[in-house]
Amino acid sequence: MQEALSLYELNRQVARAVMQQFSAPLWVTAEIAQLGVAANGHCYLELIEKQPRTGATTARCKAMIWANRWPLVKETFEYGTGGQSLTAGLKVMVLANVTMHEAYGYSLSIIDIEPTYTVGEMQRNRLEIIRRLTDEGMIEANRSLPLPRLIQRIAIVSADTAAGYGDFCHQLANNEWGLRFYTHLFAARMQGEQTEQSVIEALNRIYLHQELFDAVVIIRGGGAVADLNSFDSYELALNVANFPLPVIVGIGHERDNTVLDIVANVSVKTPTAAAAFLIERMADELSLVNNLQKITLDATRSRIDRERNALERLTHAVEGTHTRIGQLINQLTLHRERITLLLRHRMERETQTLAFHERTIALSQPENILRRGFSITRRNGKAVTSANALHPGDIIETETADGKFTSRVE
Repeated sequence: MQEALSLYELNRQVARAVMQQFSAPLWVTAEIAQLGVAANGHCYLELIEKQPRTGATTARCKAMIWANRWPLVKETFEYGTGGQSLTAGLKVMVLANVTMHEAYGYSLSIIDIEPTYTVGEMQRNRLEIIRRLTDEGMIEANRSLPLPRLIQRIAIVSADTAAGYGDFCHQLANNEWGLRFYTHLFAARMQGEQTEQSVIEALNRIYLHQELFDAVVIIRGGGAVADLNSFDSYELALNVANFPLPVIVGIGHERDNTVLDIVANVSVKTPTAAAAFLIERMADELSLVNNLQKITLDATRSRIDRERNALERLTHAVEGTHTRIGQLINQLTLHRERITLLLRHRMERETQTLAFHERTIALSQPENILRRGFSITRRNGKAVTSANALHPGDIIETETADGKFTSRVE
């Protein structure tokens, strides 16, 4: 029977082989699955590698950074990445010694971490998210929403104790125009591993009451650039892009925009810049209203002045007409009185003339003529007006005032 090795002996031989094979440090790429710093100052990590298509873990390894190197490695990495802390989820390139301990097994002893690899990986991840959102037609979804002319009811996503949130609210409340805004905070974690899920949950709460708001403002104060990596998230960007209200982002950074900045309706650099944007937009509307009010007031005053002048002219015309009418009425009264007087005089004259004619006619009556000594001679009932009309032997009748008699012409 072949002699068996003890586990310790096996591990010792493996350790010797490992030391012979990997006698010098080497660069290894992996993803940090777990990271923690012990009380003694040592940093312990678990490194993994995932299958790109399925995300399944294909390799796993323990690693550590000894206390005497951890501060230097940490500082160098953060400086090289613009403040990014070493946290779970980061892809890193580490310079490490391969070690094999009889009791603790295989592990990597990290000497250094290359920050440019992580930065490049983060940028590649960011570009992949942007490409994916573009392919899905979501990159412009929220940006295509029209901004309301009055953005007065604002849902805020921020940490409730953040200085940026306080600055934002203070600036809104104390604007020089005296504008009033209604704000409601939907608190979320804005730093650390839980940022993505926390902000998504806040957006979900806003969604349930979306009719109460004109827009959503996601704000976060200044800090390390690396703290903003949570906003380079596909799931969070998708939620913002697909949100039914315009989203305004001001997450306190001066570097290139995050994915969240790209999909948001409006992107500004800081919470105070977000407040300034809202105030300026409302002030523009107020200025427009004031201008319209002034234009309307000026037009109204001008119209009133024109109508007043027209009324004055009409009043003068009416007053002149009234005066003229009064004069005409006076003239008409005088004419009427004059006509009446003339008619009276004319009637008197005509009455006298008529009376004269009546007397003349009365005097011309045959009986009145006969009474004055005249007589009427008739032959055959016809008055004889000439002696030559009579012939001897004619019988004539003579009428006097007191009777008639008959004669014969000789």
